[in-house]
Amino acid sequence: MPGIAIALLLCLIACSQALFPDDPVPCKYGDGDCIAKFCNSMFSMRSGKEDPSLNIWKLDPLKVDKMVINQAGNSAVGIKLTFTDNLLYGVKNMRVVGVKGFGKNLTEPHEIRTVSKSYSLVGPYNIQGKVLILPISGTGVSNMSMSNVKMIVKFSGQPLVKDGETYLDVTKFKLSLKPAATSYLFTNLFNGDKALGDNMNAFLNENSEAIYQETSQSTDRAFGELLHNLVKGVFAHRPYAKLFAEE
Repeated sequence: MPGIAIALLLCLIACSQALFPDDPVPCKYGDGDCIAKFCNSMFSMRSGKEDPSLNIWKLDPLKVDKMVINQAGNSAVGIKLTFTDNLLYGVKNMRVVGVKGFGKNLTEPHEIRTVSKSYSLVGPYNIQGKVLILPISGTGVSNMSMSNVKMIVKFSGQPLVKDGETYLDVTKFKLSLKPAATSYLFTNLFNGDKALGDNMNAFLNENSEAIYQETSQSTDRAFGELLHNLVKGVFAHRPYAKLFAEE
């Protein structure tokens, strides 16, 4: 989910700036336990809060402006699924369980692993294509939910010097999701034909495991493409050394 990586990056920025009076001191280079602890505290205690003066927005639900899953080729699932102005629920229950990287060497890879009981992406959608030989089309409101989700975010880059400061130029980014189960609900399928829509929703959920396996790479790739520029922008905004405590 796109909001997940946004939330993780907000954790790094918030931790480095010690935005709240009771915050611990910023984490040291490579201190994965410190980064994980701070992020988990932020998710559980501050996900529902917004503070424009500190450029911190509400994490749960988190607004997702646009996401496109384009599954083509010889796959049994060939769809173009577009989500617009959606809300992502579940970030507050996410927990960081592993952090690697974030040392002084800017060229080393960085990795963040998380687990969550559930995520739900809710809002307007448009879909066209086929699902396991059956045609599908519709425009309405959807709810795509995942339960017991494991996620891995990996990214790396190169040092970039600007105005005497060194920034991390993120050149590679990858996100992968592994849910234990998924469920789908699409309203107004087939121009509002209730019988066809109900049957298709039942079919999607009866075959949800196979459908997700077919679309997982396209889903991960879509999220990765969307978030690459976001991550790149965050690290381009603040010198890398200022994300961590001085030693």
